[in-house]
Amino acid sequence: MHVMIVDDHATNRELCRFMLGHLAQQVTVFENGQGVVQAMERMESLPDIILLDVMMPIKDGFTTAKEIREAFPKLHIPIIFLTVLDDHASFERCLNYGDDFILKPVERSILLAKVQAHYRIVRMHNEVTTQRDELRQFHEQVRYDYAIAESIFSNLMEEMSSQVKNIYGINYISTPSTVFNGDLIVVANRPHGGVYVMIADATGHGLPAAISAIPATRAFFSMAAKGMSLGEIVTEVNDALVRFLPMGMMLAASVFEIRANGFEVSWWGGGLPDGYLMNPDGTIERRLVSRHMPLGVLKQREFETDLVHMKLEPDQQIICYTDGVIEACNRDGEQFGPERLEEALASKKPIIPILYESVRKFAHKTVGDDLSILSMKFPISNSHDPIYGMNQTNLSKMPMSSTLNFPASVLKNINIMIEIRQFLTGILFNGAHLDLVCSVLSELFANAIEHGLLDLDSSIKEQSDGFFLFYQMREERLKQLDEKAWIKLTIDYHPDEEQLIMVLEHNGKGFDYQHSVNVDDESLSYGRGILLTRELCRSLEYSKKGCCVTAVYALNDEHHFPSSA
Repeated sequence: MHVMIVDDHATNRELCRFMLGHLAQQVTVFENGQGVVQAMERMESLPDIILLDVMMPIKDGFTTAKEIREAFPKLHIPIIFLTVLDDHASFERCLNYGDDFILKPVERSILLAKVQAHYRIVRMHNEVTTQRDELRQFHEQVRYDYAIAESIFSNLMEEMSSQVKNIYGINYISTPSTVFNGDLIVVANRPHGGVYVMIADATGHGLPAAISAIPATRAFFSMAAKGMSLGEIVTEVNDALVRFLPMGMMLAASVFEIRANGFEVSWWGGGLPDGYLMNPDGTIERRLVSRHMPLGVLKQREFETDLVHMKLEPDQQIICYTDGVIEACNRDGEQFGPERLEEALASKKPIIPILYESVRKFAHKTVGDDLSILSMKFPISNSHDPIYGMNQTNLSKMPMSSTLNFPASVLKNINIMIEIRQFLTGILFNGAHLDLVCSVLSELFANAIEHGLLDLDSSIKEQSDGFFLFYQMREERLKQLDEKAWIKLTIDYHPDEEQLIMVLEHNGKGFDYQHSVNVDDESLSYGRGILLTRELCRSLEYSKKGCCVTAVYALNDEHHFPSSA
């Protein structure tokens, strides 16, 4: 504890010093208020508590206290006045300009009690201030990460969902319970006529659920573009999710293959509630009961691709939905349930509007889960337009190579990804490619800083409050980062080859990248970043004992969504 005593009587100063000798490690004394603020500004460590005499020559205690408050407005330094004045007006001034007062002659027990009490307040205030600052920084980082993620998923989902307009007979509605949607409805043309359709529901809500859309859509569109069979498509999607998702996350789905004649249908169902095959008069022809486990649960040797094959009649419909429909609850906690759903289907009104409004009315317009409904009225036909692309017109035609250097001073004080994103707009302009490349670089920079330069261990996140502790340690170590630390990013853009080569190197500690990349423990809540980056890149290779990574990002559909079959 550092105590500062300001009193014009040497006896009082020495008496207070003696009484506080066993509490204070440092005691600083002044004869009056003249020069106190200037002296404090030169101190290596400011006092924790100030004992300030009211009646002093040259500059009194009230004036001195006012100057201290004005000089250090953001710091909490308790000022305890020492006074012989015992009138109410003086007490009021003591509490206006300071935090407490002690009447002279000073009694030891009162002095110790008040100093200890205010020191406890100081420590609590400093701790809360530190945590507030750390949480503010963490919040800013999370807000940026969420903004990037929202942009990615908005671009992807808008691009995918807009293609449903090219398909005659398919309608849907999908409403997220949060910013991010864990439900997924995607459609792809078969190269030899017909369409593929998938409706899916990821475990949980929000961003973790929405992330499952990346490997699922990658595999779905990759295999669809090659005209693969339905069994091959669901196998590839399942394998991608098994590799990508942590333990406990999965994707309940119904996947359809509709042939060129618009009536022949193959169906694979795993984990979604029962779908319905409806007759034109509103009666139920049959229920589509899922036979399989959700995607992402079973390994390849355990996964089953048994399909259901159907030949439908004109104006028959297939209705599928996610569990947010039947599990919507009213104010009494009662679920909407399949009975009410079938009543809505039997109304002979347009199915999606009537079912959606029935659920909202039942739940009093508050639906706690993602809610999606898919309707397919036969025959199904398409315009044979390409349904998925990455807006390749938004790419520079000029090859370029650039090297960006980030010394320690930049790493400490600048949000790197905001600057890099601005730089990349000169190459990618805008759209999904820009967002995905930023996601790749964000992960690579995070690994380089946190593990390479700061030597942080991600296993900390498995502890109670582990994520908070991890980022608290990150901020502390970043402030103390060696000035010799650096990161270098080299970007080579090849428009003719339609690829972006990014090389990130740092001078910190290397790591066992082979173990990290091939980690098999899917129960961990960390370590999935490299896997996500590998999903987004054509290739990802580490070198120089883990201090350098080369990522090749493909700017064409075929390579951006490669098949791992």
